[in-house]
Amino acid sequence: MGLFDKLPAWQPFFLASQLTHAIRIRMRLAEDVPEVRAVEESGEVTRVGNPSRLRISATYARGGGRTVSRRYTLQRGESGRLEATESFSFDSAQLTDPLRTSTLEAGWTWRGVVFGKL
Repeated sequence: MGLFDKLPAWQPFFLASQLTHAIRIRMRLAEDVPEVRAVEESGEVTRVGNPSRLRISATYARGGGRTVSRRYTLQRGESGRLEATESFSFDSAQLTDPLRTSTLEAGWTWRGVVFGKL
């Protein structure tokens, strides 16, 4: 399976939000240990064609890392001065932290994998 084989289900979301990166967390349960082996994969997303569709670029990253994205909108406030308002925010920790916490609370070990087999 490729990095984002299930991407078509997400295309409407990506097209509407104009995001440029996709992140996937893969986990493997090793019951004999017990531990959860996890790897974070990310890639850049570009739009091609008309109507627009998504394509994963050759840029690919694997391993632990934190991705933080924010988008701001500038507009005039009531005072007439320009104000920046956060219109979009994403932190990959919002995905990994609950998974790691649930794993540890269940008495399992969380092991991040960068190299080798998941």
